Amino acid sequence: MTGAGQKNVNSTVRFTHGHIPEILKKLERFLGVALSLRSTTGEVVCKTDYFYGPCSIIRGTERGRQRCRKTYRNIEDRLLRRKTPFVNVCYAGFLIFAVPLEIRGEMIGTLLGSQILPIEKDKNFDIEALFGHTCAALNLTNTDEFYRSFARVRTLKPDLQRITFLQYLKEIGRHFVSMAFADKSWELFLKEIQQETPQFGRL
Repeated sequence: MTGAGQKNVNSTVRFTHGHIPEILKKLERFLGVALSLRSTTGEVVCKTDYFYGPCSIIRGTERGRQRCRKTYRNIEDRLLRRKTPFVNVCYAGFLIFAVPLEIRGEMIGTLLGSQILPIEKDKNFDIEALFGHTCAALNLTNTDEFYRSFARVRTLKPDLQRITFLQYLKEIGRHFVSMAFADKSWELFLKEIQQETPQFGRL
């Protein structure tokens, strides 16, 4: 609880300023994963939409947009309760990586990585069998466009790949909090994140 003379930390956060939106775009392009940074109220602070993939098409329908919002609300409610990063599957069948952003013990936002397939796109990958129900539920008329958009979607295998990526998002979120409150520079962020997570190469 915030004391009478203490300013609520959520009223001072400035994720939309400085280098954070630019960094999200760079990370999205580098990782091949759709990213969004959201406040604890569920309002999107930064979303790049660098990729026009299946999630963009789903959100383009009224029913899809409503179900996405419900999914995000449920994820944020769980983060507020547990304050622990986790991986979930959305109603459409994509993985969502969720990380809480905190300062002084208070959760101020969430960093989400989404539009990730839970299985490999190999010769046995039957996209219509896996996502035909989504097309039907949303009454998508241009199913060919929807299926073609999967060319932009990447897969993260269970266990090591997913755990590593979740930890990576956690480190990025920590840096975003520093940038929002301590005005950390882009150059310092780049130097530190590359030292901490060399397995992801150079941005």
